[in-house]
Amino acid sequence: MKTIAERVKAVRQELGWSQVQLAEEVGVSQSSIGNIESGFRQRPRELVSIAKALRVSPEWLETGKGPRTERASLKLVGADAEPSVRALVEYLAEIAAQQRPTLRKNLANLLVDLIEHPEDTALIEQTIADIERFFSKGRD
Repeated sequence: MKTIAERVKAVRQELGWSQVQLAEEVGVSQSSIGNIESGFRQRPRELVSIAKALRVSPEWLETGKGPRTERASLKLVGADAEPSVRALVEYLAEIAAQQRPTLRKNLANLLVDLIEHPEDTALIEQTIADIERFFSKGRD
């Protein structure tokens, strides 16, 4: 994928979205998305909004260089505090949104477990470790 047009179209299709759906997410018209995907608009001013909607990095969308996605980071509460359920749920939700439907469903089920059992710190710690292992294997 050498052009912005090709990258926008490919990621939109990976997500299973129509041009209309992407346009609604970005807040532009379908014809704007069509013009970008056809290569008519090569430097869209909505680049950052499109990247955010597609859950890819703006740099990658524009140039094809750098990491495709900006990895979500888990923010803990306090320097020595246990990870909060809210922080973990937000972290997983961000990751889940970037995944294929099957993995997204599995992560969604995990989110439900975490919400229903917020006191289970072992579950939270194991979940963090599993996710970090999953992502480190994907980068090797």
